[in-house]
Amino acid sequence: MIIKKLEIQGFKSFPERTKIIFHPGITAIVGPNGTGKSNIVDAILWVLGGQRQKGLRGEKTEDIIFNGNAKKPPLGMADVTLYFEHSQEEETVINHRVFRSGESEYRLNGKPARLKDIQDTLWKRAVAEKEYFVIEQGAIGSLLSAKPAEKRTLLEEAAGTAFYKDKKKEAQSKLASSEQNLIRLEDIITEVGRAKNSLQRQAQAAVRYRKLREKIRELTGLNFRRRLAQLERRHAEAAGQLDSSLAAERELAHRLKTEERELADRRREVWDLEKALKEGQEALFALESQFARAVSDREREAKRIEFLAEGGQRAAAAAAELRQELERIAAELRVCERDKEELGRSLSQKKEDILRSEAAYRSAVEGAAGREGAISTLKTAQFEKLAALTGLRNEALSAGKELELETRREAKLKTQLEEERAQLAAREESLVALRDALAETERSRAGAEDRQAEVTKSLEQENDAVGRLAAQLAEARKARDEDGYHLQAIRKLIEAQAGDPSTGIDGALGRLSDLIDVDPESATLVDALWGEESDSAVIPAAEFLRQAGDKALSGRFLLLAPQEKDEAIPAIDDPRVLGRLKSRLRPDPTIRDSVGRLRDAVIVSDIAAAVELWVHRPGLNFITPGGDLLLSSGLLRLGRKGNGAFVLAGESRKLEERLRERESEIAPLAADLETHQRQAEALEAARREESARIEELRLRVHEQEKEMAGRQAERDRAASAFEILEKELAIWNRDGEALRLRMESLSGKIGGLENEEQELRDRLAAEEKEFLSHRDQHIEDEKRFIGLRAEASLLEERHANLSRQAAGLIDRQEGLEKKVLALEDEGRAAQTEGDEARRAAAGLEAKAGELEVEKKRRHDGLAEMETALQLKRSEAVERDRAITGLREELEKKKEDRVRWEISRAEIDRDLVNLEETCWQELKKTLHEVKSEPVEAELSDAEIEEQLVQTEEDLQRYKSVNLMAEEEYAGHKERHDFLIQQKADLRESIDATEEAIRRIDDESQAQFLNALTEVNKNFQEVFTLLFKGGNAEVRLIDAANPMESGVEIIAQPPGKKVQHIMLLSGGEKSLTSIAFMFALFRYKPTPFCILDEVDAALDDVNLARFLDLMKNIKADTQFIIITHNYKSMEVADYIYGTTMAEPSFTTLYSVKLERPGEPGPLL
Repeated sequence: MIIKKLEIQGFKSFPERTKIIFHPGITAIVGPNGTGKSNIVDAILWVLGGQRQKGLRGEKTEDIIFNGNAKKPPLGMADVTLYFEHSQEEETVINHRVFRSGESEYRLNGKPARLKDIQDTLWKRAVAEKEYFVIEQGAIGSLLSAKPAEKRTLLEEAAGTAFYKDKKKEAQSKLASSEQNLIRLEDIITEVGRAKNSLQRQAQAAVRYRKLREKIRELTGLNFRRRLAQLERRHAEAAGQLDSSLAAERELAHRLKTEERELADRRREVWDLEKALKEGQEALFALESQFARAVSDREREAKRIEFLAEGGQRAAAAAAELRQELERIAAELRVCERDKEELGRSLSQKKEDILRSEAAYRSAVEGAAGREGAISTLKTAQFEKLAALTGLRNEALSAGKELELETRREAKLKTQLEEERAQLAAREESLVALRDALAETERSRAGAEDRQAEVTKSLEQENDAVGRLAAQLAEARKARDEDGYHLQAIRKLIEAQAGDPSTGIDGALGRLSDLIDVDPESATLVDALWGEESDSAVIPAAEFLRQAGDKALSGRFLLLAPQEKDEAIPAIDDPRVLGRLKSRLRPDPTIRDSVGRLRDAVIVSDIAAAVELWVHRPGLNFITPGGDLLLSSGLLRLGRKGNGAFVLAGESRKLEERLRERESEIAPLAADLETHQRQAEALEAARREESARIEELRLRVHEQEKEMAGRQAERDRAASAFEILEKELAIWNRDGEALRLRMESLSGKIGGLENEEQELRDRLAAEEKEFLSHRDQHIEDEKRFIGLRAEASLLEERHANLSRQAAGLIDRQEGLEKKVLALEDEGRAAQTEGDEARRAAAGLEAKAGELEVEKKRRHDGLAEMETALQLKRSEAVERDRAITGLREELEKKKEDRVRWEISRAEIDRDLVNLEETCWQELKKTLHEVKSEPVEAELSDAEIEEQLVQTEEDLQRYKSVNLMAEEEYAGHKERHDFLIQQKADLRESIDATEEAIRRIDDESQAQFLNALTEVNKNFQEVFTLLFKGGNAEVRLIDAANPMESGVEIIAQPPGKKVQHIMLLSGGEKSLTSIAFMFALFRYKPTPFCILDEVDAALDDVNLARFLDLMKNIKADTQFIIITHNYKSMEVADYIYGTTMAEPSFTTLYSVKLERPGEPGPLL
């Protein structure tokens, strides 16, 4: 068997579930100090049943549960599971779990088990209870210093005698218990024998007593038969009267239910009408709101039509102005074309004249070429300058006219732009004011809606309170009425039981049940004891004597006479006695001094106790909490319980108190209900007012939104027109600036050409003056030719200027035509939108008319509905009055029915009491008594006489044990059984003593054999580890091998040590290891856990120790905790521990690679 796996969760430093797989061979657990290596050893010891907190390194159980750190909270449970593998198919699983509350449990193979069961299982697998297979940290050196008895314990575990020792302890404990049982059994046999003889005599007396009881039983049955016949006759009469009363009540109840159903229908109709009226009023209010909205929309559309008409007029006026401008441009264009044609004709004529003059001039020039050269050159230059000057002047004139036109248009556009800017600013201001008004209205509506929500919530709460209070009030009234009916029934039942006991006497104090207060649990006992006295009239004896001689008296009376001292019942020292009955009473002060004359009774736990106590104290009366009464005369009344005078009086007082409480509860509930109803009505009115206010604000918001949308559209159109005008003005500004620049340029050019032309003219005049002096005719011709050429050039320039002017007029005409078209489109759009607005206005007008007609129709319908509602309410009031009368009549019928029910209930009660009494006395039902055959008919007097005689004979038996026969048989049977048990117990004691003797013999032989073998092994291992020396394991007291302790003698080579404690630390450790391995050789343990046992060994001794461990690792699984690298080298598997977080251990595993073996990392 080896340890296969260890699962830890919540144990010390393992908060999370951790699985550790172990393998055959040597497994080393390494890691820094304080990282939780030894916690693994503690977990194995704990799951195997380690109970010592010191061994588990904790002061209390909670210390082994994970206590948390900065990142993880404390856990509430520690759980450790250990898996043992026996073969490939078989394994053993041990689980130990503990909670912070202190609860702990073990499980063996998944089933709950005791620690002893687990230890027995481990014994069978050669795992000792005292854990000699585990050497804890620091314990290897202390093995030699242990007491001899502790060393013997390890040897006994190896020898296997510890198991026998435990069995011997169990057998000794069983033997001591059996001897004690035998002594007690002999005492019991003596007592049972004496009781058996006494019961034999009592059984004989019980037979005679039972015969008298049988005769009384027969006579009592005849008496019950007679009383049953009387009660049945009375019951039949009462049942007939009750049926007739019940039929009349049912008829009235049916009529009342019909009327109430009709009333409910009328109220439902009233409620439906009220609901319909309310809905109609709300619909009328909504209709009026729609009508107001329609009128408002109609007025808004009318304003919109006016605005659109004004816009269309403005567009038409602008278009007319542009058309006038177009006509003027067209006229100018026609004039320009006409002038252009005339100039063309003149230019043609001039060109012909020039041709003729040029021919003449050429002929003249040919004649005077020499003289005319300079003049010709000057004239040419003058002609060119004059032509250029003429063209510039014409161009300047045209530009001036255009600049004048542009100036006039610019002034007009600026005027329009200022008007549009003012209108746009006004619309912006109006839009901002309207937006502010809309926001204020929205805030007002939100506030009104919030107030309405609060009022609605308060109204719902008040309605819930009204409903709850109404339900509570109805329940309280119903409970009050039920208690009232119950109280009336009880009072009538009290009157029917008592009649009028004080008839004919004036000094009576009242009934006894009214003068004594008693708890409900004791009332039935008082009725059982004072049945006749309870309904009697209480009167002082002197008063009775004074009135008895004057008039005839009738009824039952309870006479009172003062008593000096109450004769108290002597105290009875018996646990079955519960007290005196009178001690539980609270009499009225008027009779407190006289109540002592009434008989008292002792309250006992049951009837058997009453009979036993009565036998010893026959002068006392006894009563049980169940109502069984045993009088001092010996009369025994079993189970007599019923509604007597005291019970009914107590119930009546309780109901009266409850009625007063009900009335005190109803008044404040009614007041609260009325208060909440008034508050609910006020809240409903406030809710309606807020609803009207919200609807008004909603209409105002709707109107303001529509108005704001219209004004926003107007503002957008004004902004668009303003933007168009600004663009147009910018274009005209650019054109005017270009014209002004052109005019300035032309003015400069004209001035320069005029100066140049004047200079040429002066030069030409001088040259011509000289030339004229020679040839006047030649000059005349030349002048004429030059004049024609100049005129032709002027005409050409004027013609070109007219062409340019015509082109400019055409471009201007096209621009104005586009503007006219845009204005016409705007007018048509305004016309179309106006038509739509007029159609919308007409639709709104029609809708307003329809809404007004519908409003009048609904108003008339609501008036008719209110009239019908008043009629329905009147009908409901009339039916309510009729129902009130029926209810009063029904109450009378109920009283009659209750009276007969009480009468029948009294008879039923008498029948039930008779049935109970019959069953208690005869153990038969009345039906069985009635159906029994009668051997001889006896008169009532004969029955009473024989019954009294038989009861007197029965009273002579002071004490009779009716169970004596059965008790005698039981005691005899028990006596025989105890005799047999005594014989069996004696045999068991003899067998246990023999088992103890055998255990001693076998355990002694096995222990001595183990001592011899372990001593031999110890010497061999010691010599191997120390390379010589002597060692011995021996008994301190060889004469007493079963109780003697064990000591270890060790002499390392070359040393003579007087005492083993004088060895060095390493020698002690090595000697302890030698002793442990000697035990292993004798009885190999399946596994061994070594916690830092190599800490005190040097390298040489450590090598020897590791060689020993390697030699036996095939038979024993080793789990070692070490810091030594050499110990790690011999390990087949290594687990490493770290603690990255405080108190949280993390494991890592490695499988070491050996030569010739694969070495994968786990």
